[in-house]
Amino acid sequence: MKKEIIGVLIIIMILNITVLTSCWNYVEINDKRIVSGAAVDYDEKNDKIILTVETVTNRLGKETERTKQEIFYSEGSTIFEAIRNIIEKSGQKLFWSHAKVMVLSKSLLKNKNKFLGVIDFMDRDVELRDNIWLFVSRNKEAREILEANLQLDKIVAYHLEDMMENKKSVSKFHAVPLWEFVDKLAIKGISPVLPLVSKITYNNRDVVEVFGTVVFKKLESVGFLNGIETKSFLLVINELKGGTLVIQEDKLFDKPIKIAMEIFDNKTKITPVYSDEKLTMNIDVKTKVNINEIGAKIDLTDEKKIKRLQEKGEQVIKNDIQNVIKKVQKEYRSDIFGFGTIIERKFPKQWKKIRDKWDEYFLNLNIKVNVDLSIKGTALRLKSIDVED
Repeated sequence: MKKEIIGVLIIIMILNITVLTSCWNYVEINDKRIVSGAAVDYDEKNDKIILTVETVTNRLGKETERTKQEIFYSEGSTIFEAIRNIIEKSGQKLFWSHAKVMVLSKSLLKNKNKFLGVIDFMDRDVELRDNIWLFVSRNKEAREILEANLQLDKIVAYHLEDMMENKKSVSKFHAVPLWEFVDKLAIKGISPVLPLVSKITYNNRDVVEVFGTVVFKKLESVGFLNGIETKSFLLVINELKGGTLVIQEDKLFDKPIKIAMEIFDNKTKITPVYSDEKLTMNIDVKTKVNINEIGAKIDLTDEKKIKRLQEKGEQVIKNDIQNVIKKVQKEYRSDIFGFGTIIERKFPKQWKKIRDKWDEYFLNLNIKVNVDLSIKGTALRLKSIDVED
C-alpha cells in the first residue's frame, strides 16, 4: 500500500514539474513583430479605419544588438479588422504588449461611434496595456506622427514615451494613459482631456512636439487649450511640478523688463464651500520658484524688490488660472477640473440634488483663486551682472 502511495506521489511530482516549469503559450520573440506605437485615422468617404503601426525588430550584429523600425499600414471597418488585415503585409502576428503610444486623428474624433470602438477595443483587448499613452494629432493625419524621420533613427513611440516621463520639465501638456481617459469617461463630474502632438520641421529635420490639450465633453472634442492655458489647467488640478513663469516688471526699472522664474514645486488645494444654498470653489495655489533670468540690473537682496516680484508673479498666475477656467466654463462647458467629483466627496447629499444638472451648475459656478508665490532662490547670483557703462 505504501509503495502504491509513493508511486502515485512520484507521478504527481513529475507532472507538476512538467507543467509548472514550462510556458504553455511560449512564443519565440522572433516569430512576432513588436508594436512600439500605432496611429488611427478615419476615412469618412469609405467609412474605413486606417491603421498605421510602428514596429521594432531586434537583430544581432557583429558587436551590438540593433533595433530596426518598420511602418505598416492597413484598413478595416473596425480597428480589430484593420489589425488582423495588417498580418497580410507584415507576414507575422503583431505583438501589442509593448506598445507605448496610440495617436488618434481629429477625423476619428468627429465620428463618435468609430472613436468609441477604438477606445473600447484598446480597453478590452488583453494584449494592450492600460497605461499606453494617448495623443491627438495636430496634423491632418495621425500617421504623419509615426512617419517622422527623427534624428539618430529614433523610434518615434519610444521618443514620445520619454517625453511623457519627463513632462515635469515642460508642463505644457497633460500626459494621459488609457486607463485615466476611460475612467473619466465613466464618471459624472469630471471630463477627460488628451495632449496634442504634431510633426514639425525644425532646422531641416522632423521634430515631434507635444504641446496643448484637447478638451472633451463625454466623447465629443469641444475645444483646445494652448500651452499657457494647459499650464494653468495643470496648476488647478495639482499636476504642475515644474516649468517656467515669465513676468514683466515696469516699476522697478526704467522700462518693462521680463524676468524668468523656474517653478520647482507647487501645491494646489480645491475646497468647495456650500453656504446659503450656493456653491463656491476656493482654489488655493502655493508655488515655489527660483529666479533664473533678469534682463536688467537689480539687487535681489532688497526685500521690498523681492516682495514686488512675488506680488507680480502671483497676479500673473491668478489671471492665467481665471482666464482658463472662464474659457472652459463659458466656451466648452466641460468640467475638466473635476470640480463635480470634489463636491461629491465633500457634500454627497447636495451633489445628489445637482448631479443631473451639473452642466448648468458648472457654467455658473463661483470660483475664487488665491495664489501664494514664494521666491526661494536666485540661482547662483544675488545681484545682476555688473556691466560697465
